[in-house]
Amino acid sequence: MKNHFILCSLLCIILAPLQAQTWLKGNLHTHSLWSDGDDYPEMIMAWYKASGYHFVGLSDHNTLQEGEQWRWVPRAPERRRAFDRYLHTYGSDWVVYEKRGKDSLRVRLKTFKEYVPLFEEKGRFLILPSEEISASYAGKPLHLNATNIKGFVPVQRGNSVREVLQSNIDAVMAQRRISGQPMFPHINHPNFHFAISPADMQALKHERFFEVFNGHPAVFNYGDSTHLGMEPLWDQINLHYAQIGQPLMYGLATDDSHNYHFFGLQYANTGRGWVMVRADSLHGGAIVEAMEAGQFYASTGVELADLQQSPKAIALRVKTEPNVKYTVQFIGIKKGKQASEILREVALTHGDTSLIRYTLQGDEWFVRAKISSNKEKFNPYFPNDKEVAWTQPVAPTHWPTISNVSALPNAHAHNDYEHSRPLWDALEQGFTSVEADVYLMQDSLYVAHNRPYYRDPARGLEQLYLRPLRQRIRQNGGKVYPDFSQTFYLFVDIKTGAEDTYAALDRTFQRNRDILKACTRKNCNQAPVQIVISGNRPIETMSKQMERLAGLDGRPGDLGKKISPQLMPIISDNYRNHFKWLGQGEMPADEKAKLLEMVKKVHAEGKKLRFWASPENEQVWQTLRNAGVDLINTDRLEELRKFLGTSK
Repeated sequence: MKNHFILCSLLCIILAPLQAQTWLKGNLHTHSLWSDGDDYPEMIMAWYKASGYHFVGLSDHNTLQEGEQWRWVPRAPERRRAFDRYLHTYGSDWVVYEKRGKDSLRVRLKTFKEYVPLFEEKGRFLILPSEEISASYAGKPLHLNATNIKGFVPVQRGNSVREVLQSNIDAVMAQRRISGQPMFPHINHPNFHFAISPADMQALKHERFFEVFNGHPAVFNYGDSTHLGMEPLWDQINLHYAQIGQPLMYGLATDDSHNYHFFGLQYANTGRGWVMVRADSLHGGAIVEAMEAGQFYASTGVELADLQQSPKAIALRVKTEPNVKYTVQFIGIKKGKQASEILREVALTHGDTSLIRYTLQGDEWFVRAKISSNKEKFNPYFPNDKEVAWTQPVAPTHWPTISNVSALPNAHAHNDYEHSRPLWDALEQGFTSVEADVYLMQDSLYVAHNRPYYRDPARGLEQLYLRPLRQRIRQNGGKVYPDFSQTFYLFVDIKTGAEDTYAALDRTFQRNRDILKACTRKNCNQAPVQIVISGNRPIETMSKQMERLAGLDGRPGDLGKKISPQLMPIISDNYRNHFKWLGQGEMPADEKAKLLEMVKKVHAEGKKLRFWASPENEQVWQTLRNAGVDLINTDRLEELRKFLGTSK
């Protein structure tokens, strides 16, 4: 299989421009003797590398390959033969083992840090640190993989299937926020013991991936008489996600391999399912972010020569084989319907290099492609399985309808873009201030906590914030909330160079000036949204503008400098720069006096006050609110909404 494909330039007319040109083959779910696999990590990685894979996630149950771990080698002939092969391949200088009386034998397993250097090769092979987080509820196995993690993720508990799944997803996402390393969780084999229902999946937040195909023989990929198979389950999840404006769920194919010495339907073997990712480098961050952008397909054997996707179209070309027939089906759910259907079907034979395209008509919730062949799958998961591939679903922008929400003038969504539905989660809770970190990359503005590896157009500032705000304002008669006539704040935290980034921002703001507050040096108009520039602030440039479509996020050091509230409407600072109190008991008198004095100074200049990194508890929120702090900063949207809705 070729690693590089030059995509048809004509597709750029209808599809988003292709950023990366390299296809990378990977398996994100496999096991070794570190948990319940039956072979050594080195033997497993050697197979994947020799078989043309570019990356693998060795995801043992509730463990990373760290510390000293010994395994007894059973006397079963196949297990002793496996040890002999291991010893013969790597030699006694590498393999650490002990023989004791009565033919007993034990081996020390190599750690991740020990075995990775044997296999990793720049641009050719990568091993992603991974873990299968294996939890349970009421006897139901609830498993999810965490890919490209920074460290061990302890199992989280809960009081329902949904709560257990969500708490473990949240634990992975918390590690991502704290470490800054791109990583993601994915739901494993929902039909394993039929533990996870469609309703459980639909209720999840921050989950973008699940296994549409898993090679383990006990996972019921195709369902049974009373349970949905993975494909209709996938479509039901995405119908719900599309309707509420949540990013679509993507489908993975994985081996979930445990068995490396015996092969057949009753074993969990290698080579049954994988993903093909289009990324610009063989790097964990690039792979994760490309997958989050939907730049991959899942396969059990069918290969694609070309694939491009946008919110409005899918175009693909199948890499056909001699004497093999193919069927391309575009599958989706149309508005007004509840079940998926085949929207278009195309038959192909060997030598047919046709570009197969589906352009969305506007009445679909989403569309995906399934490419089936009549070629028998080698060592199949299920009798008579044929080779298949699945593209990821695409959908036009569906902005949810949010009504009957009371606006909260004091509520600020810190790092709003990290919520499951950027902007919309905050709007649903009544927040009147949100914050987005922005990076300028090749003249485009991307919203992210850390500099992106992959430039996803769906993560643009206009796409995530300005366009949906404009639409909502139009629907509500010129307001963000029908009952709220005050200013809605959009904080834009510049993470790249102040001047270049602001110049690009200003051009973007000009395209959206109909909803943005415009200020001169003396006054501002009454538009519904005010942009506040934070982070790397171009203070001098903005102060010289005769008219601005943004204000500055000030710091306490800016007080007393005669900077007008039109230029600097907000003063913000790190809570920890001023206070040690974390919410236990009453705030010390000296700190309370300091807080009140700061509020007084800020308000005297006609500005508002905000603290970031303040403790997330009601005692602190109440103290800040009582003192007159204007914007209460939080990552816990629902908790703050409940507090502000009941406190006085």
